[in-house]
Amino acid sequence: MKTTVKNNKATRGFTLVEMIGVLAVIAILAGMLIPKIFEAIRNSRINATLEAYNTLKAAVLENYAKWGRFAYGHDINDTQNSQTTAATQQYTGSSFDYILFKEGRIDARAADKIPLSTSGGTDNVYVNVVAGKGNNGSGYDLDGDGTAETANAAYTVELIIKSVAVQDAQDLSLRLDGKELSANDLTTTDTKGRVEYGTITDKKTDVYIYIAHQ
Repeated sequence: MKTTVKNNKATRGFTLVEMIGVLAVIAILAGMLIPKIFEAIRNSRINATLEAYNTLKAAVLENYAKWGRFAYGHDINDTQNSQTTAATQQYTGSSFDYILFKEGRIDARAADKIPLSTSGGTDNVYVNVVAGKGNNGSGYDLDGDGTAETANAAYTVELIIKSVAVQDAQDLSLRLDGKELSANDLTTTDTKGRVEYGTITDKKTDVYIYIAHQ
């Protein structure tokens, strides 16, 4: 009679040292990848904002070319005005992107296209037409020579984005204006170029972006 002896092999598990080694590798990889992920997200926000800005600028210039001024073909209540009225009416207010939308020049309001505001909504992201030089009265020093090119403007059109992370504000300025016309660090206000911002509170600021003036 044969006797069969089973060879029972012990299943080997991970030792504590091996587990620590694996966790260390994971931590190192996470440390390398997470900053790149956040950078990619920030770049996506900036790219979307730049695309929306260029679209808005083109729409503003089309509006001006049609009416000879920054005018409205619709009023705030969606009632279409006559061309005669629009051709003689200079629009001023903080919802000019709504006018451009109703005219069919853009496919959505600025707030729907621009993700930079930490508050969002049409009260915090909009196109403004203001009598005078814009940017809360300080105007836009577009070439950085110390003098606002919009100083004598009758009207200025600007994109306003409120409550923006200062890192995003600086990145946007660097992309639109270049290093020479942008703030040097995240604690300094930006007073040059198309992108300007002032008071920084809790690492956030309100951004003013020049579009056009007459």
